[in-house]
Amino acid sequence: MDFGDVNGGFGDEQKPRPLPSDLPKSLDDRSHRPRELVPETEMYDGWQGQSQFLTSPVLAKPLNFGNLSLDDSTYDEDITTVPKNSDARLMEMLAAQAAHRVGPGFDDEKTILADEKLSDDEKKDLLQKALHMAASNGDTERISSILGGKAKEYVDINAPDEDGTPPLIYASCFGHESVVKALIDAGADVDKQDRNQWSALMWAMTNRHKSIAKILLDHGASAEQKTSSGRTAFDFVPPDSDMSFYLHDSGYNIGNAGTDDFYNPGFSQDRFEEEMAENELRRRMMMDSARDLEVDLGNVGMDDQPEATDEFEEEQPEFDWSRCLHDQMFVFQEHELDRILDIVITNMTPQRSPAQKPVPANMIFLSARYAHYHSSPDLLAKLMISAMDKINDVVEQYQWDMTILAFWISNATLLLHYLKKDAGLVEATVQFQVQLSELINEIFILIVRDAERRLDKVLDAAMLDHETIAGFEDIAFQNEWRLFKRKAQVKEEPLEKRFRPPSPKQRAKPAPRNVTSLLSSTLFVLDLYDIHSVITAQIISQLLYWLGAELFNRIMSNRKYLARTKAMQIRMNVSTLEDWARTNNRQPEHYEGGETKSSGETTVDAARRHLAPVIQLLKWLQCFSSLGADDLEALVGTLQQLKRLSPQQLIHVASHYRPEVGEKGLPKSALKYLNAIQAEHVRRKEDRKSAPSTPVKAKDVNGGNTDSPGGKATKTPGGDESEEEEDAPENLLMDPALMLPFTLPSVTDMLVSYGAGFGGVNKERARKYIPSVPQEFLSRLEASGARNGPMFSEKDWENEEV
Repeated sequence: MDFGDVNGGFGDEQKPRPLPSDLPKSLDDRSHRPRELVPETEMYDGWQGQSQFLTSPVLAKPLNFGNLSLDDSTYDEDITTVPKNSDARLMEMLAAQAAHRVGPGFDDEKTILADEKLSDDEKKDLLQKALHMAASNGDTERISSILGGKAKEYVDINAPDEDGTPPLIYASCFGHESVVKALIDAGADVDKQDRNQWSALMWAMTNRHKSIAKILLDHGASAEQKTSSGRTAFDFVPPDSDMSFYLHDSGYNIGNAGTDDFYNPGFSQDRFEEEMAENELRRRMMMDSARDLEVDLGNVGMDDQPEATDEFEEEQPEFDWSRCLHDQMFVFQEHELDRILDIVITNMTPQRSPAQKPVPANMIFLSARYAHYHSSPDLLAKLMISAMDKINDVVEQYQWDMTILAFWISNATLLLHYLKKDAGLVEATVQFQVQLSELINEIFILIVRDAERRLDKVLDAAMLDHETIAGFEDIAFQNEWRLFKRKAQVKEEPLEKRFRPPSPKQRAKPAPRNVTSLLSSTLFVLDLYDIHSVITAQIISQLLYWLGAELFNRIMSNRKYLARTKAMQIRMNVSTLEDWARTNNRQPEHYEGGETKSSGETTVDAARRHLAPVIQLLKWLQCFSSLGADDLEALVGTLQQLKRLSPQQLIHVASHYRPEVGEKGLPKSALKYLNAIQAEHVRRKEDRKSAPSTPVKAKDVNGGNTDSPGGKATKTPGGDESEEEEDAPENLLMDPALMLPFTLPSVTDMLVSYGAGFGGVNKERARKYIPSVPQEFLSRLEASGARNGPMFSEKDWENEEV
């Protein structure tokens, strides 16, 4: 049988046989390569705090099947086109700027124009490069020279360079505001994009150039232009940043919903770790405070849950202090008063959440407003008297619980501020304002005494007996007998054992950190309940004074500490207190004379002032061996640095000093000189007592101009009589029980601390101290049966002033 030839025909038929449709007919079977740029997808990584760009795979460049050799020159190295991220684009811009700076310098544009050897194309090329270089480097003078002269005819202000970047984008990227203005004034296109489709506005947004972004927007720059990834200029503004607030204040909305509709990016890795460390430190401070101050963990916030933000808080109307509106008072009946005050005061446990802490002050104040404006003076007096009695009872019952004391001194101060700020109550409650001031002073004393009691338990072991420097245990002193035989000489420990970290048993011994831990715990509790900074500063100052006075007295009263080596050890321990003061340094918000800058004493200044006597005493103990027998000048110079010590105290230390074996004590000539100073000091004191009284001003003037008998300028340690009489104490020992002058925060201090501050910028703090009662607390009142009717009756609304 003839099946035909291979071409598919029979006999003379040469009909071609059709091939299957799916059979490849050429080696070039690749799909068509898209010419448009493949869009990228942006994914924000909250942990890293930056955007990641995900791009679909791009098809490789098709092979040239006409030439399949390996050295095909038409096949370039970059076979894919991938959009670069922001960092890569910025690196390209920086590289281009660096190339402009280190590249070959161009002659002056006038020289280029005057050069007849150059063709017009060469002049255009040189002047265009000069324009880009000037824009990149911020050379405003050259920009003005090029655009304001004949050279303008040879340049295109919008033309990109070899990297695809026009001059305006260079100026916007690198923050050259004057160049941006010059280019825009010369007619530059503000919406011109580079090869990555980034505009000048996008670069200004990315690099946080606020003023340049505003200039571009003011000149009509489009915020709707999109990059190759589909992002607009406003997408480059970080949420809640200075740039977003600046543009919002300038009248430009960020996106469609404004600044409040930003996606919260969370914490970056470093910020997240920092936040975790802060939370851990706060938790440890709470635990330390509960341990050191022996208080309930719940009172220092261990069990607190974060409060939900009230979405209507921003819309809360401003509190009217000049009149009483119906929704800015608490209406009650006289027979309910005792029950309400029991809930608000007697049975009130300290709360540290922002809404719960000021509840007692807010309730008493809002009730006082109702009693004063809508009821009778008798009801107001009964309210205030009952409230003061119950507060005093609670304070007396819990006088050794610092958290409750801190809670009530905070509420008493806030209530005093409310009464002074209200236009009607400021005059109707003068007597109760005085009682509140006395109550605050009493609670202040109780807090100080409680802290002193706890410090006193560890003061000797932690500050006087703790040995910071090792190796002083076997020092022998002169004229001291040893009743028992000295133990055999112990072999010296090797260095690796001597300098190894202390064991847990050694670390558990009392040390200066026990004292600073108590101070930190006290300060933490004071801050926890928002005690006014003026009162907090005075509490810390009083504790530092007590520490300085107690250390001074215990050193002076015990001869064991009147030695050079002990003075060195104690001085090292006292330096721990100074370090604590520097670490926790703060300045109270106290304003005097209409000043807008706080002028209160800082923690460091208070520590320097109150620890000066004990520091000078320790310094005096360490300088005996360095004073020569006939070196009067060195002695006088030393005494001039010890102005806080009286001659009596200097002599007492010198007389009871414990010299080491082989150490020379204070020379007899120096002791004789001190006795002469003491006698002169006593004589002047007697003369002042016997002299008739004179006006204070005249006494000061005379005292400042009177020289010591004999005309010797170096007769007193201080060199100035009035200074010595002011600084040096009259008694041998200091008075640790002395209470320093206590001052309440002034009206200005309270207005600043409890308000929005100068200029009204801190509105969040002002909302925090608006008198209001949380809804959950009102529910407790209703559940307890304290209210059987509505809070506001119709007659109250009818009598409301308009």
